[in-house]
Amino acid sequence: MNIRKLGFKDFDTLWYYCEVCCPGITDEIQGFADELNISPQNMPFWNWTFAPSLGGGCSQLTVLSSATQDQYIYAGRSYEWTHKEEDLKFFTNRINGKANHIGFSCLLFGRHDGINEHGLVVSMSGGGIFRVSFKNRGPMFWLTIRALLDQGTSVKTALDLLETLPMTGYLTFMLVDKTDCAALVEVADGSMSVKNINRDSPESYDFSLNHFRHPDMVKYNELNVGIIHHSKIREAIINKSIEQHSPKMTKQNVQDLFATLHPDGLCNHFYNDGFGTLWSMIFNVTEISVDICCGAPTHNAYHTYRLDDPIGVTPIPTIIPITKAKL
Repeated sequence: MNIRKLGFKDFDTLWYYCEVCCPGITDEIQGFADELNISPQNMPFWNWTFAPSLGGGCSQLTVLSSATQDQYIYAGRSYEWTHKEEDLKFFTNRINGKANHIGFSCLLFGRHDGINEHGLVVSMSGGGIFRVSFKNRGPMFWLTIRALLDQGTSVKTALDLLETLPMTGYLTFMLVDKTDCAALVEVADGSMSVKNINRDSPESYDFSLNHFRHPDMVKYNELNVGIIHHSKIREAIINKSIEQHSPKMTKQNVQDLFATLHPDGLCNHFYNDGFGTLWSMIFNVTEISVDICCGAPTHNAYHTYRLDDPIGVTPIPTIIPITKAKL
């Protein structure tokens, strides 16, 4: 690891910086390293978490109670990447002094997404901008999401926390809570734009894909040269599906949206091209649970998980239907 290339003068500075961003995480890293009898400095976590450039895919949406048949709040999210470079682990966290949460890990300690005991959902989708150097130094999204799940109690507290965290990369955070509040936070290498919706808003849903949609952020789409066309197709799919079913949207409608193969739905089999669906999630924000399909939902079933599920390790056999087609 080249400490200076990551933007730090020494490892102690990096260690302290990481702890400030996500309090308590260095204890986990230290404990993990102790069990392996290695130095924490030799963990692969650092080179990825403070990478100079990284992109991603994914789709995400939130539907408030005014648009659903059962008047529950739902948040949906699919994660597209390659099966060759991912943890493929879903964690339950119960740590003293932090909010209990469930979500998929990134480099074990970070989180791609999740819901905590307060009913706060946090997830992300990439901005579709690749191979562009970042001007602002900061951790990658998985450390930020872990901090929000550990400390956030609502969309408001999560937004307040985001204001204090260093931001880098091109991506969108989706925040939802059980009081019928949601926010999409678009980030472009330090610049941040927030759109809020709640039970009093004209809009009852929102979504994010792999391009910027806020008026003050669309200028950054000029850097999106590889995936914006694909992202626009999925934008039309989400709009059509929600408008068709609202105000009687059901959880099954959301599942069907994620389980339908591109170009008619959000499921993708482009695993060797870095755009295969590794998991899909439908959060029941009202009841604080999540239905998860590991692998492509065209080939695998959904299962429900909650914060109070028994401890233990459960392998989930999963089908990954790799296609030879290119994007």
